[in-house]
Amino acid sequence: MGQQTLIYSFVARGTVILAEYTEFSAYCVVAVESAGRQLPIAFLERAKDDFSKKYGAKGGKASSAGPNALKREFGPKLKEQMKYCVEHPEEINKLAKVKAQVNEVKSVMMDNIEKVLDRGEKIELLVDKSENLRSQAQDFRKQGGKVKQKMWIENMKMKLVVAGIFTALALIVFLSVCPRFKC
Repeated sequence: MGQQTLIYSFVARGTVILAEYTEFSAYCVVAVESAGRQLPIAFLERAKDDFSKKYGAKGGKASSAGPNALKREFGPKLKEQMKYCVEHPEEINKLAKVKAQVNEVKSVMMDNIEKVLDRGEKIELLVDKSENLRSQAQDFRKQGGKVKQKMWIENMKMKLVVAGIFTALALIVFLSVCPRFKC
C-alpha cells in the first residue's frame, strides 16, 4: 500500500474492535471533538514515551509480542495516563505552550545557524577575494616599481640628451665667438 497519510484504521462496536489494519507502528487515541487537539496529542506523547521506555529497546517485549500481549501489563498505564490528562488539562496546556515555545526557539536557532553557515561561506569568499586582491596588489607594486625605474632611466637619458645639446650649443657659440677674440 505505501500510503503515509492514513496510518491506522479500525471498526469497533462499543469497546470491542471488530477489525483493524495498519502498516506502521501506531499510537492511537480516540477522543470526543470537544477535547480539541492538544489533549489527545499530549496523551499520545506521554503514552509513547512510557511505552518506548518500558518495551521499546531492541530485543524488548514490543518486538516479539503478539496481539494484545501487553494489554494486561500496559493497559492500566494507558488508563492512568488518560485519567491524568483529563484531570490536569491546565498542565497539559502549559506543557503544550512550553513545547510550542521550545519548537519556536528551535526553529529560530536553526534559522540562525543556517544564516551563520551562509555568512561563513560568504566570509570564505571574502577571504579568498581579499587574498586575490593582496596578490594583485603585490604584483601591481612590483610592476609599478619596474615602471618607475624604467621611467627614471628614460628621464635621465632625456636630461643627458638635453644637457649634451646645451653643451654642444655652448661649445659652438664659444668656438664661433672665440676666433674673433682669439681665445
